[in-house]
Amino acid sequence: MLDDLDVASRLLPMLRVVCDDLPIPISIADPDLDDTPLIYVNGAFEALTLYRAEEVIGKNCRFLQGRLTDGTVTDEIAHACQRRAGDSCCIINYRKDGSLFFNMLAIQPLRLDLNRTLLMGCQFAFRPTQTGGTLARTCALIDRAQRQMRLSSRISADDINLHDTFRIDTIGMRFEAAFTRVKNALIRDNSSLMAQGSSLRRREALGRGGFAGRDQSHIERLLG
Repeated sequence: MLDDLDVASRLLPMLRVVCDDLPIPISIADPDLDDTPLIYVNGAFEALTLYRAEEVIGKNCRFLQGRLTDGTVTDEIAHACQRRAGDSCCIINYRKDGSLFFNMLAIQPLRLDLNRTLLMGCQFAFRPTQTGGTLARTCALIDRAQRQMRLSSRISADDINLHDTFRIDTIGMRFEAAFTRVKNALIRDNSSLMAQGSSLRRREALGRGGFAGRDQSHIERLLG
């Protein structure tokens, strides 16, 4: 098993190479540390939230919450983090300057070995072309559409228009491409990041996801 105290220092060089230049806001949290603190954020995350990395590393992501943030959704996110499980949602978050945004969030586990998992988050500030009358209802409609799409079920025309549906689908594909890019980097770097054992088992643990096995050029086109 990886040394818990050393995991951040082991991973940070690889994360910087893989994630620093991504246009998608990326955050990595460690659920094995108290309060699931962030251990890495990229430049796009800083640009989205207006927080510098040194201001948020070591903190739980709840600093993005505010008056209109739905506590039911944050509880669901916290539960997913406790289970080291993936989740996706739309939630009202707040930048450092107090301005709010509809945060399309997706979380996936990064399994380092059989007993060690980090959580990777992808964010996107979604600007809907159709609103639900209030900020809270608009966010709830985006959230429901995102969840229905994740489950491959039909989105009601009453919930969100076709243009926004297409945009949500495209963002979801870019999230999957980002997750796969990081997972593939972990696989390539497994000689130093993973416990000794069967290479096949480790690849199976890391390789799960919608883009597993896809051509790398296809992934990079989605992220470009």
